[in-house]
This record gives sequence, C-alpha cells and structure tokens, in this order.
Amino acid sequence: MENKNSLQFHMNMGKLIGSVHNMITRRFVQNAHEAGLDISLDQWMVLGPIHYHGDASQKLLSDFCFKDKTSITRIVNTLEKKNLVVRVPDQLDQRINRIILTRAGKQLFNDVLPIMTKTKKEVSRNIPETDIEIFKDVLTRIISNLENV
Repeated sequence: MENKNSLQFHMNMGKLIGSVHNMITRRFVQNAHEAGLDISLDQWMVLGPIHYHGDASQKLLSDFCFKDKTSITRIVNTLEKKNLVVRVPDQLDQRINRIILTRAGKQLFNDVLPIMTKTKKEVSRNIPETDIEIFKDVLTRIISNLENV
C-alpha cells in the first residue's frame, strides 16, 4: 500500500509541476501577444542570459536554461532569423560561437521586462513571498538530487 501511495505522490507531483509550467508558458505568451510582442517563453529564457552576460556560448545557454544543445540551437536559430541575435566566432576558440544581442534584441528584451513582471505577479498573486522562496528552494534541491544520482 505504501508503494502505491508513493507512486501516486510522485505522479501527482510531476503532473502538477508540468501543469504549472504549461500554464505559466501560456500566460506569458498571452501577455506578450496582448502587448504586440512576438516572443515565446523559451526565446525569452535564452535572451535573458545573453543580456546578462553581454554574450553567451551555446553551452552556457544550455546550462543556464536546463535545455539540451539541440533545443538551444533551434531557439538561437529562430532568434537569429528574427534579427534579435548574431553569432560571432570566439576570439580564442574558433570552434565556439558567441551569441550577442542585436539592437532589436536589446529593445525586445527591454520591452518584455514589464510583461515578465506582469506574468510573475499573476503567477504569485495571493502567495506570500516566503512560500515562493520555499517552493523555489525545494525545486532547486530536487534538481540537485536528480543531477547527483
């Protein structure tokens, strides 16, 4: 009986986390589209570290976004087609491309900041900040547990 309850707990936890992720993604995209901005949550999650670091390798983006190299390549390709980023060969290691925001990419990043703030407020409405921090801490520990198995 205990194994059945444990399995049910883990299945429910996974479904809840997946549902929350999907709902946050939909809300962000809805808010962005209402503001006249054409950006997905994945694209936003890649623009962030590029903006923060000034440039970024695809490896850094992959690590930062918890996405595999193929997914990052696809997202960067899309951002490049939208003229939001450019690839520049690394000066020290020509095998590495640095991803840099274009002027349009920087503008979009700044335009999306209020959308992200709005989405975060909608997500955390009526939830104390301490609960949000505990939730993030627990998720971080789960990630650590799974990475270190």
